[in-house]
Order: sequence, then C-alpha cells, then structure tokens
Amino acid sequence: MRLSERIRVVVVLILGMMAIGLLTWGVGKIYLELVGQSSHEKAEAALQRSKEANSQSNTVLVLPEAKFWTCQVGVFQSERNAQLRKEQLRLLNFNAEVISAAPWIVGVGLGHSADELKGLRQTLADREISTVPKQIVLPERSFRVAGNGSQLTGELLINVNKILQGGVTVEALNKEKQSWNALAGDYPPKELEGLHQIFSKIREEITFEGQKAMGLSLLFESQRVINILSGK
Repeated sequence: MRLSERIRVVVVLILGMMAIGLLTWGVGKIYLELVGQSSHEKAEAALQRSKEANSQSNTVLVLPEAKFWTCQVGVFQSERNAQLRKEQLRLLNFNAEVISAAPWIVGVGLGHSADELKGLRQTLADREISTVPKQIVLPERSFRVAGNGSQLTGELLINVNKILQGGVTVEALNKEKQSWNALAGDYPPKELEGLHQIFSKIREEITFEGQKAMGLSLLFESQRVINILSGK
C-alpha cells in the first residue's frame, strides 16, 4: 500500500473516531439534561404537593364575635362554691356551666335573646331556682388548626360559633351530623368526640326548651378543644 493511501486510511480512522466521540458526548449530554429536567420537575411537583398538603392541614381558623344569652343561676366569690352549685344543678338534670371567674358565675342554657329563655327560666323557677338573664359576648378568636382532622375540627367549631350567634337550630344540628358522617371516618380525632356527643344529645332532645337547656355545654366543650389546639 502506498504511503498516500496509508495516510488517507489513518485520517479516515481518526475522523471516524472523532465523530463517534462527539456523537457519544452529545447523546450523553442530552440524556443528562433530560434526567436533570425530569428530576427538577419531580422535585417541583413534590414541593407543590407538600405546599398543598400543608395548606390543607395547617389553617388559621377565625371565629367571629358571638353574642348570646344564658340564665344566670348564681354568683360566687370562690370557684369551689361555683363548682358545687354546678354539680347540684346537674343532679337536677340541668346542664350548668361556670361562665366566668372572679367572681364565678354559674349559668344554664343558651338563647339568642333574653326573651328566648323565658320558658327555661320558668322551668328553673318551678324547681325553686331563681335566675337572671345574662348576655355573654365572645370576641373574635383565631387559632391554627393542623393535622388530618383539621377540616372536621374547623367545621365543628364554626358550627358551634354559629349556634352561639343565632341559637340552636335544626339546620345547625343537622350540619354537624353531616360533617361528622362525611369526615370522621373510622378513627375520628379523640379531642372531638366529646363535642360530637353533646351535639348528638341535643339532637335526641325532643323539645326546643330542652335543646336550649343543653346548649351552653357546646360552648365549654368547644373551648376545651380550642385549648387543646392552642397547647393550653
């Protein structure tokens, strides 16, 4: 083989090897870019899902101001005496609560107005229990609700606040039942079970007067739930 032919063969081989090298490098670069883009897209998608989940399970719940009336059945200078009065009334089948401290005031029932409590006041009077209508004003409250049961927690607390604002209604009681059946599942949050039980007892009460007599318990059980959420 002539020298010139040998040189051509060597040049062709070198050019071929360079072409293969460039092709391999280009394919590798494209692959790395695709892999990098895929990983970036996956990371962005995961971050978005995390933000959405966090938004759904970590919500600031705002409860507007609520005004309602109750039957004041005693004012005491010590918490012990107020608690004794509360238990005495419970033995008479009245759902009494201590509604303030220093002085400690004991109340029974919940109504949208003082007139709405006339029937309950008469029932108490028939048992020789004197009462005074008293208005309670709860300021706007806000707190953070987090966790798997956050939606159910929010709906139940909003429901209680609406009852405090407008009185016990069939619509509000049915709304709580619908929310519980739809969201509680097989393992509902334990801190909500007491509140649900009070709603159930009020629904079982066949008279409107009886429902109003139990209404105040919703406030104090809901406050217990709020205290748990607030770490108190």
